[in-house]
Amino acid sequence: MNIINKIKDLNLPFGKYVIIGSGILDALNIRKAIDIDIAVLPDLFSQLQKTGEWNEEIKYNQVFLSKDSIEITPKLSWDKYNTTTEEAIASATIIESIPFMNLKELCKFKQALGRKKDMKDIELIKRYLRI
Repeated sequence: MNIINKIKDLNLPFGKYVIIGSGILDALNIRKAIDIDIAVLPDLFSQLQKTGEWNEEIKYNQVFLSKDSIEITPKLSWDKYNTTTEEAIASATIIESIPFMNLKELCKFKQALGRKKDMKDIELIKRYLRI
């Protein structure tokens, strides 16, 4: 999967979304991503939901949209993590016109999630940043 092309094919409006999770790790050749997670602003979420092109799933007491290894979340709302989607968009790292959650913010996000795979990613990020 070429993550950049797959995201560009979605034709999402710049400033309304940010790629979260392992997307930036793939874009920076740190490790391959198996899916694409995207946080979007509420108006874009509603617009995508109305197209009928996305499957709706209830996870973590929220509705998520998914299709073809892409998952869209309506907001960044996790225990121990207080950055908003708007803040993540504003501080995004732009790679080939695609906004990705910056690596330092991604470490905070993955720390809050606390899964084993997230801890491995944090180590990869620290090695990449040499911190």
